[in-house]
Amino acid sequence: MTTPAKFQLLCAALLALAPLAASPMEGPSKPYVVLDKSLSQLRADFNANVGKLRMLYIVGPTCGICLRGLSDLQEALYSKKSDDPRLVTFVVHVPTLGARENSVAEATQLISNRYTTNYWEETGIVGRLIQQSMGFSKYTWDYWTIYDPSTVWSDDRMPAPAFWQHQLDGLPLDHKLDATAFAAKVDEMLARMAPTVAGSGNSAHSIARPQ
Repeated sequence: MTTPAKFQLLCAALLALAPLAASPMEGPSKPYVVLDKSLSQLRADFNANVGKLRMLYIVGPTCGICLRGLSDLQEALYSKKSDDPRLVTFVVHVPTLGARENSVAEATQLISNRYTTNYWEETGIVGRLIQQSMGFSKYTWDYWTIYDPSTVWSDDRMPAPAFWQHQLDGLPLDHKLDATAFAAKVDEMLARMAPTVAGSGNSAHSIARPQ
């Protein structure tokens, strides 16, 4: 083959590879799950962990009071029970105070726990569903709950928790978030459960994601 012919073949090969070289490499996976408006993944994960004590938190990733709540619970609860498979936590971040998805990743680092999953719910409908379920008079977020192991999310209406606290104006003061009292309630409910749960940690979304 002559030199010009070889050069033409080389150019053709480089052109064929150019789109691949220009394509960005896949980055690391997000430390949270993006929910659709139906909350289908959250509902599936909640029901996949029936038999465990489930915490569900609705927070704003740019809300300083919410972030302090996460930090306080990390200290009072998760630092002491980081590997208990009977505890599963769902942290749903909503677009309050102008929050956007790019604010979520940093907020996911506040709870260090193997069985915690963070979510981004960009419509904020989860707060409206909780408001309806609980009969509150205002949109509900900065809201912290514990669900009994037997609770099933069976329809579009979110189930009522066994225990809840909040950091909102206009809701009962005796339910204000107190991380120490919240952790004590977890201990009380755990004491009524078996020490271990068979098959725990097998749900695809009940394990910690990269922090």
